[in-house]
Amino acid sequence: MMHSTLSQLPGWLTLLCFAFVSSILLALISFHRKAKPSHTSHVKLEDDKEPRCYPAVETLHGFDWQETEPVKIRPFKPKYNLTMSIQDGSVNDFILMDRNYLNRVQLRKEIMTNNPEHVLAAETVAKSAVDEFYTWLLRVYLPTRYPRMFQLKSIKGRVLYLHNLPTNEHLPLTPPENPLDSLRILGGLVDEDFLFLLPSDDGDGYTLKAFVTCFPNGFDTLKKLNLKLRDIHKPVPHYKEKLEKSMDRYFDKIKVGKFMKRANWAIQPNDHLFKVAGNHLYEGDDLPEEKFDMNKMRLRVERQYLHRLPQSRALLFSFKTLLYTLPEIKSEGLAEDLVGAIDGLRQGNAPGFHLYKRAAVWGEFVKAYLRE
Repeated sequence: MMHSTLSQLPGWLTLLCFAFVSSILLALISFHRKAKPSHTSHVKLEDDKEPRCYPAVETLHGFDWQETEPVKIRPFKPKYNLTMSIQDGSVNDFILMDRNYLNRVQLRKEIMTNNPEHVLAAETVAKSAVDEFYTWLLRVYLPTRYPRMFQLKSIKGRVLYLHNLPTNEHLPLTPPENPLDSLRILGGLVDEDFLFLLPSDDGDGYTLKAFVTCFPNGFDTLKKLNLKLRDIHKPVPHYKEKLEKSMDRYFDKIKVGKFMKRANWAIQPNDHLFKVAGNHLYEGDDLPEEKFDMNKMRLRVERQYLHRLPQSRALLFSFKTLLYTLPEIKSEGLAEDLVGAIDGLRQGNAPGFHLYKRAAVWGEFVKAYLRE
């Protein structure tokens, strides 16, 4: 019918109609191309077979965070082998709450205020990933998993904000325009640190594009921004020959809905959580002479989680830092296990970790104390 109508119009008007319709079609095609996130073209996923949303979250009915002890993780082994050591995790255990919650989030806010250049950063390309995670965490995960701590508040049926009951804060459900502001809210909301990894522009591996890391373990995260995964791990002894290829392959294959976890450990001379330096030594470094107070020393454990965001397809690496006293380890009957793990840093497939973890400095002191 449109063809017959156009045939009755003067030639010049017909051409004008076609030009108008063509311009609209070209504009729509151009918009579609621009709207498509540039980084998704390198993601090696079967999108038609993958879910586009997070798995369902179970509610912890009657959970009392004030009466919940921090989780105890003892990842040390008699021989240290550099492997991924990855296990299946669960969306339900992705974020943990315990009696230290208020003290930890207050400390995190102070660190973000005093050291923003070291703990917060975001490239523009990461905004969609940051917004996606922010929206899910505030709108879905926290109020569903921990309803006695976080509640959605509404007026006349319109959900307006998330009420953090322990801190009595009211947080916007819509991510701020600046992703740094979103990361700052995330950093003061939970006791986990987050790193957003996007497919590299050249299609080879993943690159760090945004982070909030209030509790870095001896490194300055800002220096890792815009580095590929393999370059971030360059200082790690034997990483290139032992883990680089397998890690890149593994990251490519992570499916939406899968939550993977691992843990690592170190010993440090104090209870400081914000450590941008001082937790590692490298080949050629002089061994410092230090005195240690065993009551102040801590076993530092990172509980790490990794999953893929459903919409942006970015990878989110998160970690919760836990500190344990050495007397606590002795009281659990694990003194000899930790002694064996310290010696085992020399015996695995990556003996450089004995130096890297500074065991060459504190090892004999800690072993003597544990054997008292």
